[in-house]
Amino acid sequence: MNHSTHNFSRYLPADAEALNWGWHILDAGRQTVPAGMEYPISDHPSSYLFGSDKRRILDEFQIVFIVSGQGRFQSKSMPECQIQSGSALLLFPGEWHHYRPAPETGWQEYWVGFHGSEAARILQSFFNPQHALIHCDDAPAIARIFRQLLNWLEQAQVGRDQIAASHIPMLLALLKSNATQVTPQARSDAELALQAKAEMLQQIHARTDLKALARKLGTSYSRFRFAFKKETGHSPREFENQIKLSRARDLLHFHHKSVSETAHLLGYSSVYYFSRAFKQHYGLSPKIWAERKRLTAAAPSGKSPPRKPEI
Repeated sequence: MNHSTHNFSRYLPADAEALNWGWHILDAGRQTVPAGMEYPISDHPSSYLFGSDKRRILDEFQIVFIVSGQGRFQSKSMPECQIQSGSALLLFPGEWHHYRPAPETGWQEYWVGFHGSEAARILQSFFNPQHALIHCDDAPAIARIFRQLLNWLEQAQVGRDQIAASHIPMLLALLKSNATQVTPQARSDAELALQAKAEMLQQIHARTDLKALARKLGTSYSRFRFAFKKETGHSPREFENQIKLSRARDLLHFHHKSVSETAHLLGYSSVYYFSRAFKQHYGLSPKIWAERKRLTAAAPSGKSPPRKPEI
């Protein structure tokens, strides 16, 4: 059975030994909500469903991780905002909240509800309801930990609950160290894409460290990639390659640079890689392309075109 796609949930009774552990799982599961399906799916206890006002208040902490799809989130401490795949919601006891998948996409989610003295200490020390939505840079690692946690809950083994609960501080550590909190003042997708393009154009001589660029722009790598693709139709790396190859034509034709000089000036790791990328994009090797351009330009007068000054 594919444990990453079928729906699964566990609601655990109170256990004195588990409570004394400091981390106590109350509920956990995964579910896939198809596009257009009513949410939440009704096979959960009534205390976990949203009320008539579309809000819910829990007596526990929860981590809800969105593996795929999009949606909306709102809480007492945060205005309504968009949820993207690879995002996590941190829900606090006594804090009303509401979230739902977009009807056109649905989503796949993992969740775990928990309590305990250590859990309360960590959540109150390092997280707060004003930053309940987090975009995760290392979404695959978080999904992997959730799968391990749920796998333990499916076992009939002594100490199962404590072993499963030990995955919660790992999840929180990843969210704290590997994620960017989203606030209402965060840059729009259009602003992120515009600033990223400007940075790439200024640093066209080097290969952009995209994760470092996302940090510089004050957002997570996953949100940066999503925003850039949404606004430009290209991934950041595809866009960078296109502007480099466009600049390569100028260097080869107008500035009479050699193929190796052009590759070096544009930050390619090797002449071979540059030549292959150029041929894939324009259908000719850079050497043949430059030769044909020079012949075409010289044909009317029999002379080579005047050399443009270096920029």
